[in-house]
Amino acid sequence: MLVLNRRPGESIYVEGDIDISFLRATHQTVWLRIAGGRISPSVLLGATALSAEELRLEVGAPLRAWVDDHEVRIEVASRGHLSVANHATFSFLCRPGQVAKVGEGLELGVGPTERGHPCLTLGGEAVGAQLRLALIRLARSCVRLGIDAPGLRVYRKELWEALVAANMAAAGAGTEVDLGGDHPRVNRPRCDDEPLRAAF
Repeated sequence: MLVLNRRPGESIYVEGDIDISFLRATHQTVWLRIAGGRISPSVLLGATALSAEELRLEVGAPLRAWVDDHEVRIEVASRGHLSVANHATFSFLCRPGQVAKVGEGLELGVGPTERGHPCLTLGGEAVGAQLRLALIRLARSCVRLGIDAPGLRVYRKELWEALVAANMAAAGAGTEVDLGGDHPRVNRPRCDDEPLRAAF
């Protein structure tokens, strides 16, 4: 699991064009915007750890919601809708084994804890993989998140943008830079027996 500190407005970029932006933290709730890939529209998500295995999730701009014992389904509004303008959210408790299906193919859940820290899972067709976000430390000025994305590269968004800009500049000069190869300084593989590693 890669551990990153993010400040408000900073993002994590996951291979496959998934963008997880940290918006703010208030009263032990971390607010994220999940966008990119096949996620449409983007999803505003608040997560509050009530215990190591129970999260209160708040999904922004709901149009409709259906709830039963094991599943929650939420249809979200696009930009410009009244529920977006009014900052409306749909709040519910989520425990291991429960799944919330949000929008077109995004699935939210609670995963196994990471060293006692609660974990939010992101998956479904919209993501194309199963991601796990550990909520390690929340503060107004920054948040510390752990992210586990098996088989996918994970970057700080600003680093990814710098790599893309360098690739475009090199392509303009007639030289191609392959961002798909191994970049040990950017994405260091981790063995399961290695300790958590922080990148600041």
